[in-house]
Amino acid sequence: MKCFLRYIGVVDTQDKLHNVRLEQGLNIITGKSSTGKSAILEIFDYCLGSTEDTIPVGTITERAETFFIALQFPSYFLVAARKKKSDRCFLLEVQGTDPDRLLKLIEQPKAFFDPKHYMPLRDFKKSLGRYFAITLDNIDEDPYLKAAGRNKSATPSVRSFSSFMLQHQNLVANKHAIFYRFDEKEKRDQAINHFKILMGLVDEAYFDLYREHEVAKHELKKIQAQIPKQAQRKEAAIARYNRYLAEFKTLAGLALVDATAEDIYNKPAMMLKMISGRSVKIDVLSDQVEVRRAELQAQRIVALTQKRKLQGQMRLVNDSLTSATQFGLDMTADSLPTSTVLSDAHCPLCEAHSTVPAVEANKLVGAIEWLNEELKLSAYARESFAAERRKIQEALGGVNEQLRLIQADIQPLDEEIEKLKTTKSVDEQATKAKLRLEIAIQDQLDKPESELSGQEKLLRSEVERLAGLLAKYDTRDRLNELSQSIDAKMCELGSHFDFEETYKPSKLRFDVETFDLWYQQNERTRVYLRSMGSGANWLYSHLALFMSLHYQFAALSDKGCKIPPILFLDQPTQVYFPASLDDADEFDAKLLAKQAKREDDVDDDMSAVTNMFTQLAKFCDETGKTTGVTPQIIVSDHADKLTLGEGYKFQNYVRATWRTRGFIAED
Repeated sequence: MKCFLRYIGVVDTQDKLHNVRLEQGLNIITGKSSTGKSAILEIFDYCLGSTEDTIPVGTITERAETFFIALQFPSYFLVAARKKKSDRCFLLEVQGTDPDRLLKLIEQPKAFFDPKHYMPLRDFKKSLGRYFAITLDNIDEDPYLKAAGRNKSATPSVRSFSSFMLQHQNLVANKHAIFYRFDEKEKRDQAINHFKILMGLVDEAYFDLYREHEVAKHELKKIQAQIPKQAQRKEAAIARYNRYLAEFKTLAGLALVDATAEDIYNKPAMMLKMISGRSVKIDVLSDQVEVRRAELQAQRIVALTQKRKLQGQMRLVNDSLTSATQFGLDMTADSLPTSTVLSDAHCPLCEAHSTVPAVEANKLVGAIEWLNEELKLSAYARESFAAERRKIQEALGGVNEQLRLIQADIQPLDEEIEKLKTTKSVDEQATKAKLRLEIAIQDQLDKPESELSGQEKLLRSEVERLAGLLAKYDTRDRLNELSQSIDAKMCELGSHFDFEETYKPSKLRFDVETFDLWYQQNERTRVYLRSMGSGANWLYSHLALFMSLHYQFAALSDKGCKIPPILFLDQPTQVYFPASLDDADEFDAKLLAKQAKREDDVDDDMSAVTNMFTQLAKFCDETGKTTGVTPQIIVSDHADKLTLGEGYKFQNYVRATWRTRGFIAED
């Protein structure tokens, strides 16, 4: 995102304007302690929609009425402001790129900060987000969140930027924390989850596609799960038709239709019409009834024999299971010794040394070991018997179902004899068989089976189509490529900072999926920040990482990256010169070193500090030349009048010096 911070300021209670004008590249605000340097960062965060007002209490908060920032885009300014301790925010777009003209407008605060441009904090974040193309409504990859009763995930907003833009005084050289707001797990997880969105690797269309893909896959699985059931249903229907066709032929002596059960299943409507129109004809000379009855009785005998055999097996298994269970209970009920360790034994009469107790103890140990093995065997036996019982129960269920069907087929044959005795009608039973077949066919028609194979083909095609669209985002490979670029840039930048010799050459690594930072000592060993030793190592690790990230923000600004390359560094020199000690009218490195008990290191410290500012200035310039976008680094520090290297002049980057006054000058 191509924008930078042009102004940051305060309108006091007397409508007087206090501001700092900033430029692209390196910006330095220098001064002694308690002059408002750290407040610069907090004002920016507050005007960017922070829920909390963390601006340091003091002169600024006592005299301030309104805080504001002005972001400069290629063709306009965007001014955001908030009154102190307020949840209403101001947002106004001002056309043009002349910073002097903008400042003249703001110098009339009552007219410029018109109440009609104020809005609730929630609306402000959404409105501000539109300028950074952050308008996503749903970034969940699970399409069934609502159905499961869960809330949607938080979407990215301008608040997502703060973790990448702000390095507070207590964070810039911290060995335990790297990113702002990561002390709250929810915000940490959100920042990591939003990273690929903010970097422009994915957009809302990606999440829409992802959810559609998940739904299509889910529907495909449902259809695929139903296909075996359809096959079972078809098999059952054909078996029913075969039974009724056989029953009719047995009773009538003639086939009802010249068609198989499969033919009826495949063309149920046509076959039902044909069968319904057929009259029942009886072949009185046929002996099909007796032949069929004999077949069924033979089948019943075989099935009944199998049932009795299975029942016998079940009885044996139940007895064995009961015995194994009781054996385990009996064995564990016995009282067992807690220990077999014996001290030296002596005869109670002559006090001679005796080995008899040790021998008996060895026997006891052997008995205990045998018992343990038997108990294990008992448990194994119970498991084996239980599995065997389940298998027999399943087999019994199948045999009982077979017997039920055989009995159902015999029943109409028996009923025929009784009907002939009473009604003398030879076609009544055959008519009933024909009617049962018609009812079965109608049941198939009433509950039509969907064309699952066709649906599966369509859904498979849809899953493949959506997968192809998702593949175009190439998220995994692009994220890996980004990770490698960040690591390479960190190593390049880190090699110019004054790390301890142990961490040279720079081999810093950053995981874009966990946001962990470490030094890769060798192929297997990672040295995390907390184990890297001195404050200088922690500081330079932070600087190398954030400079590398901001290089990516600049390089990808034309490729969808949402994060503007604006970085605040508050008191980075504190590892050498603690800011709390600096209250003089001039920056005096030797005096500060003495107070910090680092007199012997003052020259080395000054060399490291000078080099750090040189590298920051160089980074901004070279990144601008390479990517076409110059990052903006805003350093609040007490270091002043440094002699930089490589032709850079410290004073060219100083935007404010607060030694004899603060951000808001005393009256």
